[in-house]
Amino acid sequence: MAVLVALIASAAGVLTASHLGRLVLLAGLAILPLVVTGAGVAVGVRESSQTQFCMSCHEMEPYGKSLFVDNPTALSAVHYQKRLISRDTTCYACHTDYALFGDAKAKLNGLKHVWVHYFGTIPERPKLYQPYPNYNCLHCHSDARSFLEAPPHQDLQAELQSGAKSCLGCHDLAHDLEGVKAQNFWLPERRP
Repeated sequence: MAVLVALIASAAGVLTASHLGRLVLLAGLAILPLVVTGAGVAVGVRESSQTQFCMSCHEMEPYGKSLFVDNPTALSAVHYQKRLISRDTTCYACHTDYALFGDAKAKLNGLKHVWVHYFGTIPERPKLYQPYPNYNCLHCHSDARSFLEAPPHQDLQAELQSGAKSCLGCHDLAHDLEGVKAQNFWLPERRP
């Protein structure tokens, strides 16, 4: 251990002896923490965007189970079961804003959930922090043939795009929690 300390002191003495050495030390002291912090934030953002992360809170367990409910009108179940969204990032795909700072806004809203989880009173049904925006749906559906050719959508394009009419006005069942309570789950057939 004493040898290691002596080596570090010797290297520091050599580096501080020259102008370039002092710049290298300064850069190491300033840049290394920034790089490590940036890498940590990047890993945290990636991991907290995973469905498995969302389901790690017991409050979200029924919402995770709602992905498997056998109900063709439940949005989360339909999207998950038909593989319309990535299974690894199911929650994040629908609960992030696709605007410029949407990722940051989604993470800040997630931190509000964490705060309530540890320091607040957990509501029976967790709430969104704003009305669900149409552009989260339209991000994927606005140029999809099934969306564009559906008669109800043809008549409502301008209203849906402007937000005057909510997608959830017609598609009002996002998570079928009653189906979860009844244990009405869809299971894929196992082929021999």
